[in-house]
Amino acid sequence: MVRRSHRFPAKQKGNLLGYPNGGGGRRQRCGDPGARGRRGACWRAGPLLAFRRGVGLNGGAPVPLGGEWVLRFTPNSAMTFAELCLPLRSFRITGPLQVVAVMLMTVSTVALHAAESRAVRGKIIIDRADGAWESQQVQEPCILPNPKDPSRLIMFYSGVPKTDRAYCAVGKAWATVADPFTWHQDKQNPVFRPSGDGWDGRTIRLDAVLYIQEEDAYYVYYSGSRGNIQDQIGLAICPAGADGYSAVTEQAFRRVGNTPVLAPQAASPYFERMASQAAVWRERENPGAPWKWYMYYSYRGKDGTLPGLRLATSSDGKTWIRQFNPDDPRGMGQIFSSTPNAYYEWHQISKVGNTYVLCMEVGTNKGERWRPGLAVSDRPDGGWVQLDLDTLLQTKWTGLYRDDALFHVATPALYQIGNQWMLYAQACPLPPNANYINGEWDIWAVECNQPITTRPGLDRIWIPGLASAPKAP
Repeated sequence: MVRRSHRFPAKQKGNLLGYPNGGGGRRQRCGDPGARGRRGACWRAGPLLAFRRGVGLNGGAPVPLGGEWVLRFTPNSAMTFAELCLPLRSFRITGPLQVVAVMLMTVSTVALHAAESRAVRGKIIIDRADGAWESQQVQEPCILPNPKDPSRLIMFYSGVPKTDRAYCAVGKAWATVADPFTWHQDKQNPVFRPSGDGWDGRTIRLDAVLYIQEEDAYYVYYSGSRGNIQDQIGLAICPAGADGYSAVTEQAFRRVGNTPVLAPQAASPYFERMASQAAVWRERENPGAPWKWYMYYSYRGKDGTLPGLRLATSSDGKTWIRQFNPDDPRGMGQIFSSTPNAYYEWHQISKVGNTYVLCMEVGTNKGERWRPGLAVSDRPDGGWVQLDLDTLLQTKWTGLYRDDALFHVATPALYQIGNQWMLYAQACPLPPNANYINGEWDIWAVECNQPITTRPGLDRIWIPGLASAPKAP
């Protein structure tokens, strides 16, 4: 644990006492000069804390909570907590200590109240340890409002077992709109698996899910293969059922045809060996107009491994036609000028106001650091511009980021849930061998309270940060 000095403002001398070595014993010298108190002694925070009743800390005060005394800190407190755990952390004491009352409480409670006002809020919401089928990693959170119950959400996501890391299947979970941090995984997971004998017989990955109202069904796009790497894009349809959730079962899924809806195109100008990770969007100009469908997909081929995103279009979501972009500065037909030596894989398409937003996983320097990336446009079929790839970099998530939790962040998706914008993504600690392929990934939810501008004339986007919480229109 990193030690850091915590300084009290001079006007609050003697308000709080950290007992040395957890509540008793001798003073201990410490090597950090900035953490030393009177006569060079280093006082350690322990479970015994003393305070002068009625004296506030920068506007905060000891208050009774549930029969206990709990010391609350305001956002203006001069104390800074780097973590939620305080044992063995140092305080600088600047004046004489006058102990009037001593209370016994957990230091983590104090730290929690202080840290809440300074940290980006986020937590694991789908834990890979919850099932053998997902024990290596969980990923690709596709979240929709439940079409039959507006107070609930449904999530489709995929999981990989430790016993066979080439295998992948799809599960489901639900949450309430009022609490998008608490998800309930289905006991019957997974609900969609590789076919066993078709083009997608060995492995699949979840790409995108749309609710198609006129069919009362979920369209589930996925990447699959007979081999170990998903290299073609398929479509399966599942009826939503009476409550939008219970009928989503393994028996209810029906694949569309016996072939992929988008296979790699080897001919010029595409030169693809693989096509995968489809983000799908549909819209129409008015209620009587036909639907227009847009697919943004990753690929591998002559241009390299996952070098950027390309576009295909459709009139029904089942038959797709590629659209090569001749204006791509790199000459690859991509929808925007991608960053050299970066991997572009899973991504989500959404619309914020009048702005189309691609939220993408990008592995810079050939996967050295996976992070969320953004591209925006004023129309779905062109005009895309990638934002700076450090815009959503997880190391900026004050109070939340740690190397041992969020070193890599991938499969990101932005959702507005009620009045709150949220980022859902998979994340893993830095693996011992520094190779992300060996990462153990969980799905996180992170509040997005910081507005950013994107391009002139386009809408703001909310990302993880410490600004005031957004109020949705």
